[in-house]
Amino acid sequence: MSVRRKSNWYIYLLALIVSFVLLGLFVRSIWSSIFPDSGDEKNPYSMSGSDYRPSSEINLTSLIMLSDMKAATPKYYMLMNYQPRNEVIVFVPIRENTKVTYKGNTGSLYEVYDNFGARAAADSIEELLGIKCVHYIKFDRLSFVDFVNMCGEVYINVPADIVEKEEKIVLRKETVLTDSGEPEEIIRQVTEVFENVIYKEGANYMSGEKLYSYLIYDFKRGVDYTLAVQGSAVMNMVNKNFRRLSPTQMQALAETIIRSTETDIVLKDYAEIQPIFNYTSENSINPCEYYITYGEDDGGYFEVSENCKKTLLSRMGLSRAEADK
Repeated sequence: MSVRRKSNWYIYLLALIVSFVLLGLFVRSIWSSIFPDSGDEKNPYSMSGSDYRPSSEINLTSLIMLSDMKAATPKYYMLMNYQPRNEVIVFVPIRENTKVTYKGNTGSLYEVYDNFGARAAADSIEELLGIKCVHYIKFDRLSFVDFVNMCGEVYINVPADIVEKEEKIVLRKETVLTDSGEPEEIIRQVTEVFENVIYKEGANYMSGEKLYSYLIYDFKRGVDYTLAVQGSAVMNMVNKNFRRLSPTQMQALAETIIRSTETDIVLKDYAEIQPIFNYTSENSINPCEYYITYGEDDGGYFEVSENCKKTLLSRMGLSRAEADK
């Protein structure tokens, strides 16, 4: 009796598929060896910090400004200096009433911007401190909020509880003695002081809107305290947030600044400095610090002292000759 064997057609089909895959890989290998792929042009934003060593001649000093509305004159100014030799970014909050000179005109930094514009404000800071100010960036509230939100979670270290006191009229029940000596309950209006913690001491997560409010908040502790808060906030923001950003994210942030702020920076400028950011991010744990200028009030203006200017150059790792380049 003959036995009919089962068909193994699926084994042959599988073998055929594998053969075609191997043949395809072989043909692709041969094709690539004959016609090597030239590849896309190298992305200028993809250079790793490990492939780059910044020159000490590089100057990335910029004046950063912040206003409420887009067309408004900024009230908040901060100089940002990067010295690649020391791999340090120094932020210098500057008073709006700082006494500066622009083309023979002397006034406050606010007045120079108001009369001559952003480039003039940057040039007046350059003349005042002796540090060449290459670029300027002016944020308004909306562009600042968008920029911060793109950076992701921003944690700011608040040095102490920020408390607001508010007086309210409340009704209080009290027991008094009547003329006959009997106790009687009455309800009286009294003023009570309530404390509301606006910002808690320690690490605080802040969205762009909350960080904006924090930077412009009136702490009622003097100008130096407010400037220190601003310098510390920006320092922490960069130290804690920018280290984890990829080159693609950094490019997106640069494009946002160019598109939504008043600035003289263009994408070509960013393409040249982006490797420096990568290098600093990879080689410095906390690359940022801040410095508060000191001096004297003079007729409503704040005049930066000569010793402060010298100290600032030293803090940035610059000599006077290097600063003038």
